[in-house]
Amino acid sequence: MKKTVLFLLSLFCLKVCPQAQTVSYSYRLLSPEGCTVSYTPTFVGDTAYIVVSVQSDRLVFSDNPTMMVRFFNTDQILQLEGKKLDATSSEGAVMVGYVFVPISEVKAMAMFKVSEQEIEMFKAGVERIRLSTLPITHDRTFKNDRIGQELYQNYQVEKRKAKNF
Repeated sequence: MKKTVLFLLSLFCLKVCPQAQTVSYSYRLLSPEGCTVSYTPTFVGDTAYIVVSVQSDRLVFSDNPTMMVRFFNTDQILQLEGKKLDATSSEGAVMVGYVFVPISEVKAMAMFKVSEQEIEMFKAGVERIRLSTLPITHDRTFKNDRIGQELYQNYQVEKRKAKNF
């Protein structure tokens, strides 16, 4: 009986739950600059964008956000100008012993316009990425590609979806 219920529940989740084409990573979670960053390719009309979401306790995007990307095995640096989207925050508290410890979380988003030639550069793999966040700049260096090729593949999937509408 349990196996049948689990099987039906997993089928339901596969059918109903949308599969987002998102690439994400966590960075220094327990430190003050700790955050989780997600990159999602999307199309608005015929224009391609990379939507970046930063989830932390205090990081937000500047008014004119920029994303700088350096790729593996090349000296090329891609600089994308973006548009700041809405930031949401949530607050709560946890009781530790007899003391309430406040917990806050901010989710900031920005949209970066990207061309076909620029997205092709992501196939080489992302070595370093820098986002203009406040109060400190988010800067991450990778030893191995964690987001470049997957972001490029997700872009191709979204491009096919936009064309086959």
